[in-house]
Amino acid sequence: MKTNSINDLKAELGKSAELKQQFESNPVQFIDSIDTNEPLKDKKVFLFIVGLVGLVLLFSIILGATIIFKSKDVNTAKVPEFVVSIGSTALGAIVGLLAPSPRN
Repeated sequence: MKTNSINDLKAELGKSAELKQQFESNPVQFIDSIDTNEPLKDKKVFLFIVGLVGLVLLFSIILGATIIFKSKDVNTAKVPEFVVSIGSTALGAIVGLLAPSPRN
């Protein structure tokens, strides 16, 4: 049986007398046998997303630095706002992805 929530488990137990009997005979073993569908159980997906957002952040930093240092006057050089907004959005996304989730 696959489930994501306790409400799904209650619904399945209400539908099937066989599952209800298994649960009543040994609840611990029954709970251990449930296959939960955790969206981030596969760490490769999470690492791919963090890597991709990290590359966007590095690209925006490198592009901004290139624009500044290739200009004729470094003091008056302006990085386009879209490069700054892409970089700050990527930084915020990485912080959000790497911040620990609240447990309560």
